[in-house]
Amino acid sequence: MKVRRILYLAGAFFLVLVKFTIDLIGKNVELDFGGLPVIREIAAIGAFALVYLLLKATPVRNEISPVRKLGLALVGAGVLLLVCAIYSALDLAGFDSKSLSLVPLDYLTLFLGSLVSLVFGLFGIAVFLLMRDMILMNRKPSVRRNFGVLVGLILATALSTAWLRPLDSRVATGILFGLALIVAIVNSFRLPWIVGLTKKEKIFGLLYGFFLFVLFVILDVVVGGNTLVGRSLLYYSYPLREFVLLISVCVTIYAGLAFVSTLFHLPTAEAFDRKRSEVSSLHSLSRLVTQVFDFNELVDTVTAMTLEVVGASRCWLEVFPVSKDQPVTAGSEVLAGHQVRIAGMKNITREQIELLVPPGGENVRNDVIRGSKPLLVDKIEGDPRFPVWRHHKDVAGSLVVVPLISHAGLAGILYATKKEAFGFVKDDVDVISAFADQATVAIENSRLIRESIERERLFREMLVAQEMQKRLLPQFLPSHSSLDIDAISTPAFEVGGDYYDFVDFGDGRVGVIVGDVSGKGVSAAFYMSEMKGIFQALGRMYHSPKEFLTHANEALVCSIDKHSFVSVIYAMFELEKGRVTVARAGHCPLLRVSGDRATYVRPNGLGMGLRSGSIFENAIEEESFDLQEGDVCVLYTDGLTEARREEDEFGYERLLETTRNVRDRTAAEIKDAILSTVSDFTNHRANDDDVTLVIVKWKGSDPREDRAIRNRRRINE
Repeated sequence: MKVRRILYLAGAFFLVLVKFTIDLIGKNVELDFGGLPVIREIAAIGAFALVYLLLKATPVRNEISPVRKLGLALVGAGVLLLVCAIYSALDLAGFDSKSLSLVPLDYLTLFLGSLVSLVFGLFGIAVFLLMRDMILMNRKPSVRRNFGVLVGLILATALSTAWLRPLDSRVATGILFGLALIVAIVNSFRLPWIVGLTKKEKIFGLLYGFFLFVLFVILDVVVGGNTLVGRSLLYYSYPLREFVLLISVCVTIYAGLAFVSTLFHLPTAEAFDRKRSEVSSLHSLSRLVTQVFDFNELVDTVTAMTLEVVGASRCWLEVFPVSKDQPVTAGSEVLAGHQVRIAGMKNITREQIELLVPPGGENVRNDVIRGSKPLLVDKIEGDPRFPVWRHHKDVAGSLVVVPLISHAGLAGILYATKKEAFGFVKDDVDVISAFADQATVAIENSRLIRESIERERLFREMLVAQEMQKRLLPQFLPSHSSLDIDAISTPAFEVGGDYYDFVDFGDGRVGVIVGDVSGKGVSAAFYMSEMKGIFQALGRMYHSPKEFLTHANEALVCSIDKHSFVSVIYAMFELEKGRVTVARAGHCPLLRVSGDRATYVRPNGLGMGLRSGSIFENAIEEESFDLQEGDVCVLYTDGLTEARREEDEFGYERLLETTRNVRDRTAAEIKDAILSTVSDFTNHRANDDDVTLVIVKWKGSDPREDRAIRNRRRINE
């Protein structure tokens, strides 16, 4: 783009130089070359065509307002008239008429006449582009067509004189000139930019239009009359003179109509400015809805904009909690069954607010709460809802009250006052209502963002709790040549109440425990962590499952909530004997698969935390059985058997059948098969309850290997 402009400028300069050279030679020598006048006109037309392309390619014009464009045209016209005055005042020989041609009588006239003609040509093109921009603003197809016709007539009028001598004339040129003026009048009625001006801009537009009209009338006379400037333009280029004259006349018409139109629009300027301010304020408030989440900033913006747009003297905003059951906070009071808090005030104090909205009895707040619609009080004086007002008449004369209604109910109330009675009109109520709607959205967004941030904080804390709970579960599985063990625990939520653990006594015995705290979530997780501590503390002290459960219950019953309990199953594996002893405290039975035979081991027992002392101890029973090579023991929680597909549960029979079908696989493969079967049964739906599963497969005793823990294996390795 920059290279193109340089080429345009260089080409125009070259053509101007060519034309000036021809004029300079023609001043001294009578040139008989017939095509030379044509070359001279082509050089002049080509130079100004390149200047037009150069100015059209300049994007700065688009950033200038219409009023400033009028101002620039006015300054240009003033400078041009000053140039004309100086040029006419010089002691020049002028031009001589000879065979309908003009001949400069001296070189100074030739040089200055050419220079003035160039200045007029540049000014004509610049003013034409400015007028084009204003006419084609908010363009429509018909406007473009009309303006295209005008441009065509201007060019046709100018080019019709290309083969004429300066003092010659044609009827066709006059007809084209007249048609161009008619079309110019039609185009001059295109003044859409005036409507969007502020009152201040309209005043400036009015002044600019008037003086522009006056100056261009003078320019019309100077260019079109038998003046030194007019004769200079005719000598330099007859088409250029016609072009500049037509542009000057068109601008004269446009400036005159702009002046008249602006004059008619001036009385409505104040109302338009107000509407413009309302739209701008609503736009700003809409932007705040999505960009600003600070509640105090939102309230301050809403009250400040209300004062500005409707010209109120005082304004304040009251907000209500999302729920009526929310406790009263600092700075709030309960009125009309609602907790009310003054969130923002402009030009008013709490004492003055109490004068306008007295606590107790009937007031405008109660009326708005009951009706949930805007309320306009044209005259506060004499209104029974303002009993104390007569002692403080300087507070307000009229009042508008608008409710802020959200999907959850009444979110708040926006008040605006004016000192004089009947100070508000219907448009004011509509504007404040629109502000209230936007303010409601903004306040709700602010609340939702705060809640979202709080939820995010809680979610992150729950993730930390989840990670900590995972660390409470065993990180390694016992490794013995006699046992193949695998286990998994999956909470329904971020944290759960299921628990499993192992204890290796180092003398050929391994204890396996699985527990389930009643309920789910955080409370269950706390008791689960407490169960972990009890098991680690008492597990090595009491080798008998019944003894362990009895003492564990005594430790737990003092701290657990009376509405909660813990179900536990504890299995003690004696590796040298190949024997298992099982005790239950209200937990799911142990599933034993031995060959083709699968049974549930169900010793009696009472949930931990429900009773203490002899009642619990007498309820606990132990059951022992010998293991055969390949036997599989499954310990689990009810989240597995109670997994649902609509009204159907997975149940004990499906668990038994699934385990029996895969009994020949490894513990890890048996675990995966059971979980996969449950997932298929529930159509891969998320768990409704915590799920824990421990698989212990007996591979046969080996006394040489089973007396100590060998290499440990990390869970899910």
